[in-house]
Amino acid sequence: MHLPDFIQRLIAEFDKLPGIGPKTASRLVFDLLHRKEDIKSFADALNDAHGQIHLCPQCFNLSDNDLCNICGNPNRDQTVVCVVAHNQDVEAVEKTGQFTGTYHLLNGVINPLDGITPDKLKISELEQRIVDKQVKEIILVLDQSMEGEATAIYLAKLLKKYDITTSQLARGIPMGANIEYTDEITLSSALENRKKI
Repeated sequence: MHLPDFIQRLIAEFDKLPGIGPKTASRLVFDLLHRKEDIKSFADALNDAHGQIHLCPQCFNLSDNDLCNICGNPNRDQTVVCVVAHNQDVEAVEKTGQFTGTYHLLNGVINPLDGITPDKLKISELEQRIVDKQVKEIILVLDQSMEGEATAIYLAKLLKKYDITTSQLARGIPMGANIEYTDEITLSSALENRKKI
């Protein structure tokens, strides 16, 4: 079956998205094309995003204002900074309702195999922010992966020269997990990060 060029282009664009293969891209495009009333609003939303979205100059999260909603909020503690790798990590922490400070996005983690070295991340900007904003505490909230751990170790060593508290998320056994099926590294980390009750 030969598809019109505009449909092939749409499928190719959807196929570029993470986690979307050619079949899913095709299904999404045809679903959207059958809901003609949604095409205009979808296109308008994409155009708005293209025209308005930029990186917040302080934390490097996506924003449509001078500062993002968190950095621009006077009720947030500017002296406590949660360092994360990606935009989605901010949303995950915000959903807990437990954090009242601000964020700093590295926009990735150290991964030499993919050519991501410390100079390609927003690390020098973090150091400048520590000085400029008189930051008192840095909380490292990075994935529990080899790359995330390497980035956390690198940052912990780098930040020792500043008079600040540096902490990392506690690691351990997730709620609902069985001890007998928990891997040794997770169980070891849970023992190491145990707390008094």
